[in-house]
Amino acid sequence: MKVYYNSSLWSKGKGLWGWPQRTNWQFEYAGAKRYIPVIYRFSKGIVFDVIAILDETKLREFFEKYEAIEETLSPLQQHCVEQEHPYQAVPISSIWINEKQVGDGYSSSSSMSIPWVQQDDELKLVRKAYSSILKDVVCFACERYCVPYPPADSKFQKLLRFLRLDRVNRVKLSTYPMKRFFPLDIHFEMSVDEKQKEICFNHPVTGMKHTLYFQSPESMELPIDQNHNLYIMQSMYEIAPALPQGDTLQFGSSIQYTETPEISDDKFSPTSASSIGIIGGADGPTSIFMSSKGEGETVSCGLHGLPLHSCYSVPSFQKGETSNFILEGINTKDRNSEEYNFS
Repeated sequence: MKVYYNSSLWSKGKGLWGWPQRTNWQFEYAGAKRYIPVIYRFSKGIVFDVIAILDETKLREFFEKYEAIEETLSPLQQHCVEQEHPYQAVPISSIWINEKQVGDGYSSSSSMSIPWVQQDDELKLVRKAYSSILKDVVCFACERYCVPYPPADSKFQKLLRFLRLDRVNRVKLSTYPMKRFFPLDIHFEMSVDEKQKEICFNHPVTGMKHTLYFQSPESMELPIDQNHNLYIMQSMYEIAPALPQGDTLQFGSSIQYTETPEISDDKFSPTSASSIGIIGGADGPTSIFMSSKGEGETVSCGLHGLPLHSCYSVPSFQKGETSNFILEGINTKDRNSEEYNFS
């Protein structure tokens, strides 16, 4: 199999293909056995595939359960269904090559081979290249990583890399902590004239009752172009008692388009946008995702003497007296960060 210096599993790429270095590394993540059979060396860095062996029975059960209703699921339901999928990619946060950490310049792509779902197996070259692993396997997934080298230690090492002769003796992968989403789907409205608003819910895991104290609502007007604006409300809130450590609330702060929007004197939706949303959440810096990113500020304590967090309403193209908020659910820590060392 000819592998080029990019993370795509589909494009042919340009330039010289990688020099293969056999590794046969193995590890387990999220209940699936993973393999890194080969590292492909280039002058700029390396490319490697993470092969996951999938349970055909679990995949069939999953598809039979949701295939007929897939198109009727709401975005919130789709989010929950994705967590049930038998295949979960490895959420790599950082990579080390020969005990030196790589920067943020690496990329990845992934795909699955499920013969009874996909007529054309786009991973047939991968299956053939790693036949010693996949010979009797029906379903598998492949994640391809393109990773630049960390800075060279010497001119001699630079020369070895240029000639693709610099052997990779050690690789370390570190993963992000994994969280599990539990839906709440609580809708409510607020106006700028409301000084306080209380919303209660029971934690879906602990069963504990929590109260949110919303306060300091503030309308925000974001320009779309010279004649039109997007309207969003920001609100601060306290929560009592505090959520378990590592848990965060998730608010729905995006709008999606399924049809071509209309433009009139009093109504506007941009035809070029398929979605507009707010990135951020219950705590920490928050970014408004439009054409740029900026950090918001968080006040230390609220009216009840508790730490303040920020959230945003669902954006709207029309300015109204009230704004709609959606508390979609809670993200709870499901799996700690892990490290995998290969040599």
